[in-house]
Amino acid sequence: MGTTWRGICFIGLVGALVLLVSCSSKPPEQVAVAPQPQTLEQIYQAGRVAFKERRYDDAAAQFARVATADPESLKARLNWAAAMSASGKPAEAIAECQNVLARDPANAEAYYQWGAALARMGKHQEAVEKFDQALALKPMAELLQDDPALQQSLQAYLKRQRPKAAEEAGIKVSRPKAAPER
Repeated sequence: MGTTWRGICFIGLVGALVLLVSCSSKPPEQVAVAPQPQTLEQIYQAGRVAFKERRYDDAAAQFARVATADPESLKARLNWAAAMSASGKPAEAIAECQNVLARDPANAEAYYQWGAALARMGKHQEAVEKFDQALALKPMAELLQDDPALQQSLQAYLKRQRPKAAEEAGIKVSRPKAAPER
């Protein structure tokens, strides 16, 4: 009989400890709530914010998450390429542009990003060829409508390197005035 009382007391003691521990837990407002998983769109938007803030490595990581989760998201792949190029990894950016073009051979943005990566590598003639391919598929204003700074950069680049291509793309190219003859 002594063993039974000891067992009941032990069970009662364990129950009291459980009750004591559960009553002493943090109030509900202090309990950490597990973060809700982000949607791919939220991750993509976080990448855009990081890119605009010039945090290119962070942007590349966010776009990579989206592209890995949704391999058919060409916009994530193109933004991933842009972020990699801007963060000093143009060769990786070119590989991603080639992946996009394998899925969509008429993707003007992929040719543009490829050209931008080549320009960062100092391969200017090849860059101009990719820019020309992009412009053959889509007018520059439409191609770069979301990024006026890139549009100005491409315009300046074409003016310097390919004035005829710049004029064909609708960019006004000012010609230096001839010196007066004496």
